[in-house]
Amino acid sequence: MALTDLSRCSAAARDRAEPLAGSAPVASRWLLVEHPGPWAKTPLETPPFLGRVGEQVEATCASFGGRALLVRRQGRRGSEPGARQWFAVDTVRGTWVRGTWRTGEDVLAAARSLGTELSGSDTDAEPMLLVCTQGTRDACCAVRGRPIAATLDREWPEEVWECTHLGGHRFAGTMLSLPDGACYGYLDAEHAVDLVGAHRDGRVAARHLRGVTRWEPAVQAALAAVLVEHGPAGLDDAVPGRVDAGPDGRTRVEVLGSGPVPDRVVVEVVAETVTGFALSCGAGPKPAVVHRATLLRD
Repeated sequence: MALTDLSRCSAAARDRAEPLAGSAPVASRWLLVEHPGPWAKTPLETPPFLGRVGEQVEATCASFGGRALLVRRQGRRGSEPGARQWFAVDTVRGTWVRGTWRTGEDVLAAARSLGTELSGSDTDAEPMLLVCTQGTRDACCAVRGRPIAATLDREWPEEVWECTHLGGHRFAGTMLSLPDGACYGYLDAEHAVDLVGAHRDGRVAARHLRGVTRWEPAVQAALAAVLVEHGPAGLDDAVPGRVDAGPDGRTRVEVLGSGPVPDRVVVEVVAETVTGFALSCGAGPKPAVVHRATLLRD
């Protein structure tokens, strides 16, 4: 089946131009656990995490504002004998701690490191590019993600990892940049290297920006809208100030700017529930929330 066939959820989302800003997973800290696969549909049900250990890893990460991903080097399902790596990354401070694991209990200990140990770390995190390739979750993630990972790996072989689900199958290919936490979607292999290069040069590809994961969806959408309007600019050129959430699904976000972005921009974000769309390949229509942002004059 060709990717242009609208039975593919990502092709259908692109065809209807579904907004992706505000769709990034929300987490300020990330636990990355090297596992060569195969990955279970629910990643933490992959042996040896199935059952109590996986549940505790997930709960522990959440208690520190974090989430867990399984990662592997691009295109390599096998692993070297011995211990595998784990990384705990703080997207606010740009720091990390890292180690190795052999058992599920080791990974649970790694999850606990997202707390005091990571808070006390002064070690700058090295850059990482995580591309979702989890075909067990959705075909689009694998079909679109693997060529992107392969292309980026040729340019940055020490930084690129395949990873499990980043949410939003229909926005494939999806990628998470660490330690800054920028999550992108609607990517393709042809333009991926240029996008990453521009991102690192302070020119965010704002129309592909799902959001920065340390912010809530409305803030993600507001920042993306400002970067679209006033960019090209870097992530640090647009940061949130005051956020006022109303009872009607509307949120006003004050964005404080630098560089090419005005000193202050107010954005109204409306969370709108849409229906009638398949959110995954082979699935029936389900409701989804999209975030529509409007820059205000005040």
